[in-house]
Amino acid sequence: MTVAHPRIGMDRYVDVDWMALAASIVRGELTQEDLNARLEEDIPGPQVRRKVGGILNRMWFPSDLSGQDLSHRAAKLAAKANGESLAAFEAVAIGAYPYFRQVVENVGRLLRLQETCTAGEVHRRMFEQHGKRSTIDQATSYGFKTMVSWGMIQRQPDHRLSPATVQPITAAARKLLDEAANRSRCSVSPLQPTDPLLFPFLA
Repeated sequence: MTVAHPRIGMDRYVDVDWMALAASIVRGELTQEDLNARLEEDIPGPQVRRKVGGILNRMWFPSDLSGQDLSHRAAKLAAKANGESLAAFEAVAIGAYPYFRQVVENVGRLLRLQETCTAGEVHRRMFEQHGKRSTIDQATSYGFKTMVSWGMIQRQPDHRLSPATVQPITAAARKLLDEAANRSRCSVSPLQPTDPLLFPFLA
């Protein structure tokens, strides 16, 4: 039986400020034109700018009703404290992009076992899952950069990856991540405290 790997999709860096702007649009505080203006300011290449815009749209403006419900609740959480906004960003990302979920899972598993890990260790795990291709290498590297921007991990002076400041997580944020993980994994099980998706948060 052939196993279908998730399409990469989220194969560009996504800055935390762009996520916050997109969440503001969902809340009705800003318009799409505001986000487009910021992307034009930050991303000089039109092709990359379109790609990033498409990634944000898939996360924050899904076509299905359950995805829309998740994004609206995430947008409300994104306006709150650091732990809740981080959970909101992770939820819409893993809900829309299973590949990004796998990057987070692999980073989380390694950081549960040891204080730091190398990018190469995560790359090897992603290659084992998807094959050694340049697209996998690039998408995983963009995943690291995105996670750094969102405050999930940080890069040490020796370039190893380590957890950023661990954030508290509220019941509402935990429930949102539960639903997003089930959406991404096609499962119905609640997240356990040791789940690698929860590594940025206090248990």
